[in-house]
Amino acid sequence: MNVQTDKEAQELWNVLSKADHVDIQQACQNSDLKFSPEDIRGVIRGMNSKNSSGFDRISNKMIKRLPEIYAHILAPQYNALFSSAYWSKNWKQARTICFNKTDHPAPTTQQLRSISLLAVLGKIYERLFLLRFQKWMTIHNILSWQQSGARAN
Repeated sequence: MNVQTDKEAQELWNVLSKADHVDIQQACQNSDLKFSPEDIRGVIRGMNSKNSSGFDRISNKMIKRLPEIYAHILAPQYNALFSSAYWSKNWKQARTICFNKTDHPAPTTQQLRSISLLAVLGKIYERLFLLRFQKWMTIHNILSWQQSGARAN
């Protein structure tokens, strides 16, 4: 990136970080980008079945075993969350597990590997938000054709 792009990005961040919640909510309500049941199914299909559950005790495997009709129930719910600009704080609450990287029975903190487990419904919302954000960037031609990162595959 060049200095001008960095400067513009910083100026944009300064403006957006001061945005009022009501303004954000209004922008979300006026958005024409909606989550479809197919978006929900695609996100759920892409989840790893072997991951553990977070505080909600709902595992990816449980969500993947839901009948596909549940995508039609979840889509309007996630759309309502987005249009109200709501993001549950509980979805960012993590259950942390530490694994010993060595065979030593009393490892030091340097010898531990921590893993944070988040709520599955929050992870689905994050991935849906990313889909919507990528769609928005494409519609508004935000990314330069020269950029290869931060693009949908």
